[in-house]
Order: sequence, then structure tokens, then C-alpha cells
Amino acid sequence: MMSKKASNCAICDNSNRASICAVCVNYRLNEYNSLLKSLKNHRDLLYSKLNELIAAKGKADDQLNWRVRQSEKLTNLKEKLRRSKEQLAQGKVKIERVSHELKVKYGVLKSARGTLEKNRVEKLEKFYPNLICTQSLGHMAITSERLHKQSVVIKQICKLFPQRRVHLDEERRDGSSGQYDLICSARLPRGLDPHSVPTEELAASLGYMVQLLNLVVHNLAAPALHNSGFAGSCSRIWQRDSYWDARPSSRSNEYPLFIPRQNYCSTCGDNSWTDKSSSNFGVASMESERRPHLDSINSFNYSSASPHTVETHKDLQKGISLLKKSVACVTTYCYNSLCLDVPTESSTFEAFSKLLATLSSTREVRSVFSLKMACSRSGKRAQQLNKSVWNVNSPMSSSTLLESAHMLPLTKNLSDHNLPSSAASFLFGNEISDNGKNESLIDGWDIVEHPTFPPPPSETEDIEHWTRAMFIDATRR
Repeated sequence: MMSKKASNCAICDNSNRASICAVCVNYRLNEYNSLLKSLKNHRDLLYSKLNELIAAKGKADDQLNWRVRQSEKLTNLKEKLRRSKEQLAQGKVKIERVSHELKVKYGVLKSARGTLEKNRVEKLEKFYPNLICTQSLGHMAITSERLHKQSVVIKQICKLFPQRRVHLDEERRDGSSGQYDLICSARLPRGLDPHSVPTEELAASLGYMVQLLNLVVHNLAAPALHNSGFAGSCSRIWQRDSYWDARPSSRSNEYPLFIPRQNYCSTCGDNSWTDKSSSNFGVASMESERRPHLDSINSFNYSSASPHTVETHKDLQKGISLLKKSVACVTTYCYNSLCLDVPTESSTFEAFSKLLATLSSTREVRSVFSLKMACSRSGKRAQQLNKSVWNVNSPMSSSTLLESAHMLPLTKNLSDHNLPSSAASFLFGNEISDNGKNESLIDGWDIVEHPTFPPPPSETEDIEHWTRAMFIDATRR
């Protein structure tokens, strides 16, 4: 290519036609090409600026649209909040109005119920005084007769299982001295220590107490916290698995009330009182040769005994503990029913013995029953009724223990798992202490009785039918 010149040639410059010569043509083409390139660069620059402006405008539009949407949502929420507040205010007003109406209605119902009750009492006192007195007298006469027979039964039971408390002034050969509770001339253990009495007396006395407690619970309908298998000097005791199942939950929860003679209180690991897996609790071992007795209170040494022996010793303590808790429960229940104070200075078995002596005495039971009846009823009519009952049934005895013939016994068994040794026992801490201290276990029991009344008739026809039946019954009497 030729170099560009400053001006066109004379031919091309003078003529009005397009360039003819090659030099002029090339010059024109180069000039056009340079102009096109500069325009293209300028166009690209404008395109890039336009794209930036479009992107910025899009972002601004997006932000504006987001603000508009949020503003609409906020407006809707404010409107919803306003409507909710209005509904809440209306609901509060409605609730207050309904509450006021209910209070007024309850007041009217209470007043009407009081009026009906007053009218019912007046009509009963006006139309049925003789019938009520007759029914009450009959009920109390039947109760008196039943309690009199029960007193005779308790007296016979006390003759079969005599109990008393003795004081040993001189120390015996087995090292025992002080006060003991006796049943059938066999000493009962002190606290939870099975070595406080000889093994023969321990097994016999606990067996007697189990049988006595079973008879008393059956005849007095009193609560029992245990189930027991009476087998003389090889008795057992356990807590029932549930209300429906009288069996123990497992053999490990069945505790012996005796000390087997074979290998008992041994300090080696292979020998122990009895095998936990055996079902006879050492009954088969009674034929083995006798071992020297360890009846002293301090004879059992936890440190030198084997773990199995210690566990068996604790099982025996748990059995004694469960038996004493049942005795304490029955004693407190009966004393509360008699409205008498439990002897606080007496041991568990001594308080139980005093209770049976009270229940077997016709005179004491009659006086207690008269006192409770006089205190439980107010008014001249009730006092006259009580007096007339005892005038009619003077030879009969009575007791508030069975004033309600269908009292439900306690069915909940108290768990006695992980019972510690006698030194750390909570319930029997007082009994393990010295003889001069209190051994009572019954302060923690407080049985509350609630009287039950039959439901009144609900319909008019039922009331009329009930009234006719009462009149017919009174006429027949």
C-alpha cells in the first residue's frame, strides 16, 4: 500500500466523480475504516454504559417492588391485628356477661337447693320421725349384737394367744435381761434384732404373732400390710405383688421369720443361714445337729460375716420389720376408730395387746361407743336416741371400730425395699434403742374415715314410690 498523501490528486480532486486512481481509493477506504472503528468503539462504550444503567435500574425496581410488597403485608397485618383486638375485646365482654349470668344462676340454684334441703328436713321430721328412729334403733341394735359377738370372738382369740409384758430382773443364761413382750410364753424380739431372744423363742413367737394377726385382721376387717404363710416355727411373710395377686413379686421378696439351725451365723463364705434359692427357708435343715446359739445382742458381727450371711440377716430383719409395721397399722387403725389415744409409752406389741384387751372387754367397748355416739350427734333427739339404745340393749357391747360394716381395708402395700440394718432403721429406730425409750411405731398412722350416704331419689315418681314403700314398711313394723 502506498503512503497517504496530504491531498487528493488533481484528477480526482477536480472531477465530481468518485475516485478513480488507486491512491485516492485506498485513501478513502482507510479513512472510512478508521471512522468505522472509532464509531464501533464508541458504540461499545455506550452499550456498556446502557447495560450498567439497565442493571442499576433493575435493582432499584426490585427494591421498590420489595418495599411495596412489604408495605402491603404490613398493612394487612395491622388490619388483622386491629380485627383481632376488636374480637378479643368483644370476647372479654361476652365472657364477663356469661360469667355474671352464671354467678346469678349459681346463686339461684344454691338458694333453691338450700330451700329444698330445708323443706326435706322439715318433711322428714314431720312425717317420718318414728320411722327414722325405728330404723336407727334397729340398725344400732344389730350393730350392738354383732359387736357383742365380735367381743366374744376376740376374747377367745386372746385366750388362744395370751400376751403380756415381763421384766427380767436377773440376767438369764443366754444373756437376756430387761423388758420383753411375750406371746404364748415365748419372747418377741426387741426392735429388729433377731438375736435379742433365743432362736427357738424367736421362731415360735413370730409364728404365733403371724397367726394372731391373721385372725384379728379377718375378724376386725382391719388393714394388713402383709401376706403370710403360717407354718409354726417356720413361718414366712411377704408383700403381695398387686391388689389382685396375693403372691410375692419374686422369691427374693419372701422373708423368713425364723433362723435355721444349719450353718447359721457362720463366718465363712460357703456356709450361711440358708440358701436364698431354696423354697423351704431351712425347714429341711431342722434335723441337723444343733449348733451353739448366738443369742446375745452383740453376737452378730457384720465385719466378720460373709456377704451372703449378712444379706440373709437383713432378710430376717425385713421380715420382722414388715410384721411390726402391720401390727402398728392395725393397732393405730383400731385406736383411731375407737377415738382413743394410742399408748405412746408402749412398744408395738404391747400396744397391740392392750388393744385386744380393750376390744374383748364388753364394758370398755360399750363406754367407748356411747361416748362417740354422744359426741358425733348433736341435739336433744340424738341424745335421747343414744340413751334409748343403751336402755334397750344394755347387755350388749358395741365398738366404733365396726360401726361401718363395710369399711374397706387398706390394699396398698408399703414397699420395704433396701431396708437398712437395725442401727439405721427409720421406722424401728426407737425400738432398737434402750428399754427405757419409747418403742411405739404407730404415731405415723392416721386413718381418716368418711361416711357414705345413699343417693337421694331423682325423679318425682321415684320419690312417690319411695314414700309409699316407707309407709308400707312402717305399717308392717
